[in-house]
Amino acid sequence: MAQNLSTPSKDAKSAEKKSARFDAHGHAVKKPFWSMIAPKLLLPASILFVAGGLFLAVYNTLQIITPLESYALSTGLKVASGLLGLLMAIAGVLGLLSKKGKTLMTLGTLSLVYAIVILTATAKMGTIALLAGIVAIVITLFYILATDGRHDVGLFRFLREMLGEVKKLTWLSRKELFSHTLAVIVFVLAMALLIGVLDLVFSSGFGALSSINVG
Repeated sequence: MAQNLSTPSKDAKSAEKKSARFDAHGHAVKKPFWSMIAPKLLLPASILFVAGGLFLAVYNTLQIITPLESYALSTGLKVASGLLGLLMAIAGVLGLLSKKGKTLMTLGTLSLVYAIVILTATAKMGTIALLAGIVAIVITLFYILATDGRHDVGLFRFLREMLGEVKKLTWLSRKELFSHTLAVIVFVLAMALLIGVLDLVFSSGFGALSSINVG
């Protein structure tokens, strides 16, 4: 009876899982703590994103209709804050529906940039606006981290690779750093002195030429 060679058997899959738990030297490899808890964070992050986004959207809409004196934002900033809340709510709903990681990361990044811009514009316009901006940024960062942990978009992988490359760098010793810094300072001072002398010579020369009366 012919066997389907295109699909691996259960024994092959289990063997691959077992081999993935050991490194090249046969030592057991423990999963990082973040990789174990990160996939479970997207659900609470999405719920927070939906709740925070709806609060911003509804609250700023109500402030446009019936404004309070304690919420001293202009109509344009209220509209911008409401749009930020709508964007956060949409991203949170898509997170609950487990859409593609790139889409969620794009919406999360746009929300973060938008929240930072609004916080910068409303930082001096009351305590409520300041707290709302800070909370929006914190929730957005949590959403981005949860999205990367669930879908492995590449943010933490990039940071790990960057830290690995930094560790490979050969740093100068204190003596070498002092000598190199001293050489740079001496070179800069010498060039400044040379430029100053040339400027003095040329200014004196042109001054002398301009003082000559012809005829």
